[in-house]
Amino acid sequence: MENKDFNKMSLRDMEEYTPKGRRSGREHARNMSIKYKLASITILVALIPMVVLIVLMLFFYNRAIMQRADKQIEENIRIMSDRLSSVLQNGELCSNNLTIEFGSYYNDKSMKQVTRDNKVISQLSQSLLIYNGITSIVFIDRNGAFYSTDPAFYPESVNIKYSSYVLGLSDAGGKTVMMDISENPFYREGKEVITLGKHVLSTVTGTHLGYLFINMNKDYLIENSQSEISYYFLYDSFGNIMKKENANDHIYEDEELIESLLTTKEKLIRHNNETYLLSKSAIDKYNMTVVGITNLNKFNVTGRDLKFIILTTGSFTAVLLIISVWFSANFVTKPLKVLHDGAEQIAEGDMSVRFRFRTKDEIGRLGRIFNYMTQKNLELLKQVDEEAKKKREYELALIQEQVKPHFLYNTLDIIIMLIEMNRSKEAARVTHKLADYYKNSLSGSEEIVSIEREIQIIRDYLDLQTMRYGDKFTYEIDISQDICDSKIPKMTLQPLVENAIYHGIKNKSGKGKICVAGKHAGSTVELTVTDDGIGIPETELMKLNDILGKDEGFDSEEKKMAKEAEITDHDSIKGGSHFGLYSVAKRIRLYFGKEYGAKIISNENEGTTIVITLPFGE
Repeated sequence: MENKDFNKMSLRDMEEYTPKGRRSGREHARNMSIKYKLASITILVALIPMVVLIVLMLFFYNRAIMQRADKQIEENIRIMSDRLSSVLQNGELCSNNLTIEFGSYYNDKSMKQVTRDNKVISQLSQSLLIYNGITSIVFIDRNGAFYSTDPAFYPESVNIKYSSYVLGLSDAGGKTVMMDISENPFYREGKEVITLGKHVLSTVTGTHLGYLFINMNKDYLIENSQSEISYYFLYDSFGNIMKKENANDHIYEDEELIESLLTTKEKLIRHNNETYLLSKSAIDKYNMTVVGITNLNKFNVTGRDLKFIILTTGSFTAVLLIISVWFSANFVTKPLKVLHDGAEQIAEGDMSVRFRFRTKDEIGRLGRIFNYMTQKNLELLKQVDEEAKKKREYELALIQEQVKPHFLYNTLDIIIMLIEMNRSKEAARVTHKLADYYKNSLSGSEEIVSIEREIQIIRDYLDLQTMRYGDKFTYEIDISQDICDSKIPKMTLQPLVENAIYHGIKNKSGKGKICVAGKHAGSTVELTVTDDGIGIPETELMKLNDILGKDEGFDSEEKKMAKEAEITDHDSIKGGSHFGLYSVAKRIRLYFGKEYGAKIISNENEGTTIVITLPFGE
């Protein structure tokens, strides 16, 4: 945007104008209304501790629930593991007792086979009644005889005799072992069993007596380890899972989940949008592992209610806080809004705006300060108007000074004299120069002109003066080309040249010279008007420079000059020789600032130089 357009912008336009590339979230936050800033900060300060408190409460509550649940499931796992070990030990005890009994039967050489068969069947049936959890017992003796408490196994006797179970027990060495459930020959539809096998050896001679298989109902084991919120699974050494058949709970339907429980290292698992706490316990003696998972959502029954209460209370508190902060912010910022609107009116030029706050707080004091500033600005504006009027008066006085009747009369006398001497060409040239001079110095409404035009005015003036005082002085103009476009108040150099002629050269006994020079000096332009006339006494020079350097009113300068300097080259200061110099210095300061102006350098009987400083490129 160009400067001239920017200067025409209103206060609101300048507030909304932002150069491209400078808009950002941080700047947007800085430009936010105080009401929103106050509300945002207050809400953040209040809500952050509340949110932190809620988060910490839920965190510590959940941690306590986790610790309690973990402790409970670990205890349950231990109990389940002990219970399963007890049931399995029951089966092992049964196998050991049967081994002793069978040893006595087969070591008795006098016992008939029929009697032995009856005793074996009887002992198997008695053991089935004595030991809980056992559903059937099968014994295959060394002669291949097949005994079973469940008649359904007799048709499958051949397959059982040659199954992997029998072959696997050959190297068992008389220990009771858990058989692989994946190849169980005793499995029947709807009656899956877990089998303990034992290679029966004589306790006396150590000879082979047969193979004993004790079958336990798998559902019986699983049912003993279930609860409403916890689920327990048995895995054998091969990773095969034993689960309850026909279970109605969805947890048993997810085969992928059940298979992953044994190998996962995670403590918490997710299933169907619910969280489960997992725990494991190994039954080393039987190469089995118990895995339990507890539903934390069901375990923590009061957790949902607690969260609901906390979140509801927090939300209600937050809403009340926002409403109260909003009203508080409006109460605080309403006077600021009045200040803002009034300041905009003042910025637009309405100096009649006054604030009438009854409060004595910061905003009330700020309103009174605004009133004071507005009054001061109004006074300053009046002062500026007065200064502008004075500037016009200086210019008018300067023009009137330049259009001196005696200068015009003398020039006309020269023209008449030349005509009477039949020197019409010279008369015409003088007339033409006089016309050019007044055309350049008086025409046009602009107050500031280029140095190039100002030099043309000086050139016309000096040409007229050399026609009148041709034998009294010569002149030289040396202006650097790079300052020709710089600006200068019109009719600045002419009064200085006139002073050089009438008060420097005219009173000199011989012929004099006037030099007008200009150059670029850093950020300024330096113009000089130099003559080799009679100069100025040192005392008068000091007083002149002192007055030129002060920024007092013109009337004050006149009176001070008349009273202190006693400079009365002609009639008075105002109508006398130095009026042009004072008006030039004053106009330069008014137009360009106090750092610019004029000063005099002079040596008595050697000459005088007046130095003008102006801004470069204005």
